[in-house]
Amino acid sequence: MPQTWNSSLPEDLIMEILSWLPVKTLLRFKSASKSLLNLIISPEFVKLHLRRSLIRNSSVTLLHWDPFMAFLAYFDFDHPQRPVVQFDVHPDVIKLLEPYRFENSLTFYLPMIRGICNGVVCFGKANEFVLYNPATQDYRQIPRLKRENRKIMFSDVFVYDCNADDFMIFSSVNHSTTPNQNDFEFYLYSLKDNSWLKIESPPQGLRVDPSRTHIVNNSLYWVTLKDGLQTKTIMRFDLSSHRYEEMSTPKQINPAHILSVRVLKGRPHVLILGSHFDIWMIKEDNFWTPVFRCLTKQCPWMYEYDSPFWRNHISGFGYGYSRDGRKILIGPMENPQRFICCDLVSQTTSDVQLLGLPEDASAFAWSWVESLVPLA
Repeated sequence: MPQTWNSSLPEDLIMEILSWLPVKTLLRFKSASKSLLNLIISPEFVKLHLRRSLIRNSSVTLLHWDPFMAFLAYFDFDHPQRPVVQFDVHPDVIKLLEPYRFENSLTFYLPMIRGICNGVVCFGKANEFVLYNPATQDYRQIPRLKRENRKIMFSDVFVYDCNADDFMIFSSVNHSTTPNQNDFEFYLYSLKDNSWLKIESPPQGLRVDPSRTHIVNNSLYWVTLKDGLQTKTIMRFDLSSHRYEEMSTPKQINPAHILSVRVLKGRPHVLILGSHFDIWMIKEDNFWTPVFRCLTKQCPWMYEYDSPFWRNHISGFGYGYSRDGRKILIGPMENPQRFICCDLVSQTTSDVQLLGLPEDASAFAWSWVESLVPLA
């Protein structure tokens, strides 16, 4: 291959053209010349390509299944009748994601997705983490957060701080062994610093579960309980200032409703499960407005699982959206054959069969786009 690449086109025009190409093509171009290599790996081009990728192919929804191994695949809203396509996962990552069992215990720790940001997937297994870019096959193992007591409860979420341009892991450790009691410590991992930092805990009396947390505009949002676990509210955590803020929920809900925060096209949304299945969106003025409603019986798995146990596990429902934000893929992780598609424009639902999954699979829907984001 030639070591130099000459072009009469301006560099900004070359960047614009290349930014619309898929990652697989760009990876081949990196070996064509030193000038192309330097352009493609430059931070400016990586960010430009990511913005283009968000426009071009965010219709792809990432799925995760096991029982004893983590796999990645994607479902295309534009061709729902096609089988899901499994990604080729780097052999070293597969080895890192193998489940393990503590000595003298029947408990297996299986890898789960802790979050997806800018094309990077964070797998967590107990207190082990692996960051992985499926498009480039780039990966990085994260140093453990030391948790000496194996009986403590912990949960984690993978996030991106856009102000600091840094990937982070927001982690909580609950040292209490009594149900519904909180004795939390909170930590943030920084990929730039490659270290964990203990941070201030939320206000007293608020129950926190970062596994139900979602990021919007550099802040984390999640539904929490207070006042003896009777009142539901929404908590916001700013990644830059490390400050917590309590937000109200839609006034139309009642205490019996089950809430879960999700993100759609950069906006916080709340899923509400009651006699109806509702989706509400918050606008710039912090005013909540409904965007979707259907009867619970129109969603078979919600109708069948209409019990206190399943209502309290609404966060176990997959949630991914199409490129135009019009359609949402949602379903229970325990049964990947029961996903439905909610059309926010026509206000209708349709059954979706995820073809190509193993019979014993557990699936979870995430929105993902390919990117060149490095992890070195």
